[in-house]
Amino acid sequence: MTQRDSRLTRTLLLVGFLAIAVGILVARSSPASAYEVSIYQSTPAVFWVGVAVAVLTALVVVVRAPNSRFAAGGVALAALAIAAVSALPLVRAYHFYGFNDSLTHLGWAKSLVSETLTPLDIVYPSGHVSAGMVSAALGIEITTAMMLVVFFVSAVYLVFVPLLVSLVVSDRRAVLIAVFSALLFLPVNLNGFKLMFFPYSMASFLGLVLLYLFFKHQFSGTDAVESRWRGHVTPVSVLFAIGTVALVSYHLQVAVNYLVLFAVAAGIQLVQRWRTPDAVAEQRPVYGLTFVFAAAFVYWLTQYTVGFSTGGLFVEGVLGILSGSSEAGTAISQRTGSVTAVGGGIFDVFVKLFLVNAVYALITLGVFLGVLFGRFSRLSSQGRSVLRTLTFSLVVLVPYFFAHLLGVISETNFFFRHVGFAMILSTVVGSVGLFYAFEWLSGTESWSKYGAAVRTGAPVASALVIGLTLMVLFPSPYIYLPSNHVPAQQMGAYDTAFGMSDEDIRYVGIRGNPDRFVDALPDSPTPALGFTTPDEALTDLPSYYDGPRYLMVSKTDHDREVVAYRELRYSEANLTAVQNQPNVNRVMSNGAADLYYVSG
Repeated sequence: MTQRDSRLTRTLLLVGFLAIAVGILVARSSPASAYEVSIYQSTPAVFWVGVAVAVLTALVVVVRAPNSRFAAGGVALAALAIAAVSALPLVRAYHFYGFNDSLTHLGWAKSLVSETLTPLDIVYPSGHVSAGMVSAALGIEITTAMMLVVFFVSAVYLVFVPLLVSLVVSDRRAVLIAVFSALLFLPVNLNGFKLMFFPYSMASFLGLVLLYLFFKHQFSGTDAVESRWRGHVTPVSVLFAIGTVALVSYHLQVAVNYLVLFAVAAGIQLVQRWRTPDAVAEQRPVYGLTFVFAAAFVYWLTQYTVGFSTGGLFVEGVLGILSGSSEAGTAISQRTGSVTAVGGGIFDVFVKLFLVNAVYALITLGVFLGVLFGRFSRLSSQGRSVLRTLTFSLVVLVPYFFAHLLGVISETNFFFRHVGFAMILSTVVGSVGLFYAFEWLSGTESWSKYGAAVRTGAPVASALVIGLTLMVLFPSPYIYLPSNHVPAQQMGAYDTAFGMSDEDIRYVGIRGNPDRFVDALPDSPTPALGFTTPDEALTDLPSYYDGPRYLMVSKTDHDREVVAYRELRYSEANLTAVQNQPNVNRVMSNGAADLYYVSG
């Protein structure tokens, strides 16, 4: 690199870091003051300009000089920009981010902190314990601590994807591809795999640490005269054992998936030790690690009933399809039906959510075929072994994942959870495939003609791909979904309402009763709960109910139904009609939510 190019690269990095720094400061100075149905539209445009400038300049630097010392700066710049996006709920000072299950987890975390629950009372307490520790150590609210834990595990994912790729290919360029592949956050699909306090997603990200430790132990080398015991026990294996406890108690479904990975690795090593002992002569045995993980999983599974009930649903679904008594694909048909009902197109949603994922999945399939037919002979034995483990594990896991579309279990979002997990592995394998695809292209005759043009356009094309994935990192009306933002005012409204209401009068609600807020407020009085109030009942509530009821109508309800769901179930006219009815009295209002007493 010439001195002129060096100065230009430094200038680009300086501009990029200044742009993202200004963007973060502007976003931080504009905290959310009410419910935001779209975090994208509510965040100042200066932030998005800063992200765009940072990502584009980072890509230009890395593509121009992948082997220079400036490439590390480009990687750091891009990582900072995307990490800032993933941390937007923290940057924008959200009170909490996450509805439904996340609100229940919030209540459990509060109960752990107040010592009304113990960790053993929860089937997956690791995340909640971590949040409690962060809250106590930093002196912050448990809601903020939970969002910090989510940010931490997402950062773990960004770090360990390139580390795993480095075990396969030691070439610096492959690791750079892996970094930018990780920044796409392909596992996040907004259905069953979400970037909020959702233990399945968090455990899936955190499990990459164990996977890395597993491979580091396997390929750490062994002395021929070393004792058999020392072959199994190393400092890395001890760390693995400690991490096993954390992962198994983070989420059992994720533990099953990683157990398959470890079992496949052990099976491959066993077969190779029997057929071609020289191929594994320098590997440490992984049977002990696999056994430790399996034993921890079985122990934790037997302490709770939820694992058996989920397994029962899975078996029932498969048997139901085989006997013809059940249908398949309920979850997908429900979601596609909702999308078309609000005026969206299935192809439109697929492109937004899964186009880039589909490309990586196809590349992963190509890598698997290459492994199967011995096309990666240039890789080291370690690289081939890691790649074989990852691709063969997917061969085992993918049919298991698709089986969650069968029968009664297809009514859950488990399939989409597992799709997210599969995309973690596909991101690692796909990065390797992309590296070799670019290697092959650079050796063709066409590259000598068009290579310069490709290198010039690559940063812009890559930035567009990153932009496409960032637009679906959080739910928004762009994808026909509302934000998971929970404002402090809304939480306060429910807290006040539960404390002042008559315990014999049931709460009803828009699109469901407030049971999740009951979970999230364990220290508040527990109200009686009714059912969902349908849209047609909102214009004459006293006639619909046979007795008194409480109905909470919030800004969140309005924006969710009118803006995100395009009045699919509730019309704006009927939502506003609640306040102008006889025998319907507003008994509390705080600007975020109104509590109505329906005489009935």
